[in-house]
Amino acid sequence: MSSIFKGLFGGRSSAEKVLQQFNPVGFSSPAMAGKFNKDTNSFDLTRTAEGNTAIEDLISGFQKRGETFKGLADRVRPGFGELTRTTVDAIRRAGTRSVGNLREELSKRRVVGSSFAQREIAGVEAEFGELEKKARAESKIAELDMTAEFLGESTQAAIDSAAQVMTQLNFESNLSAGLSEAAGAQINANITAQAEARAAQEEGAGGFLGTILGAVVGGPIGGIIGEKLFGD
Repeated sequence: MSSIFKGLFGGRSSAEKVLQQFNPVGFSSPAMAGKFNKDTNSFDLTRTAEGNTAIEDLISGFQKRGETFKGLADRVRPGFGELTRTTVDAIRRAGTRSVGNLREELSKRRVVGSSFAQREIAGVEAEFGELEKKARAESKIAELDMTAEFLGESTQAAIDSAAQVMTQLNFESNLSAGLSEAAGAQINANITAQAEARAAQEEGAGGFLGTILGAVVGGPIGGIIGEKLFGD
């Protein structure tokens, strides 16, 4: 007769079984997949190959940008960069042509070896020497500005790369936390619902048993049932 009590009080209703079998479903996308971990009651996220490739390409893009600006900074070293070199070379070529033209003119006048001619040539050379000094100073200032700008852009590219990585990590952490929180809330709700289903089942079973006993306890077989249910 103990099987009667087990059937009435010890079994699980279909609703309770459904609630106990609840398992938060995972998800899968081109960039990421998630699976519920029953041991930790949380979602484990995994990047797909496509997701990892996208992140790596993004980081690589920032790195290339940084390397490009750093390379430009190397080409405009203050006082020794391409701007200074090309400017100085242009002034020197112009000076050489001017001195050559002056020597040719003085030669035609047959005074190329005179002190007058030497002063004229020295004056032109000094003039272009001053131009070179001025150009070097101006180019150096310009190259200082460009170096600062290029290095700043290179540094900013590294910062942007790190920021993108942190943004992705924060997104993944927040997504995992949100999914875990939602799953935990549903699990807690299911536990409450299971308890309520068990209580309702037991209450219904108790009423059903009371009805049976009430119907037979006064009859001729009441003693027999009582003995079977409660006897040794």
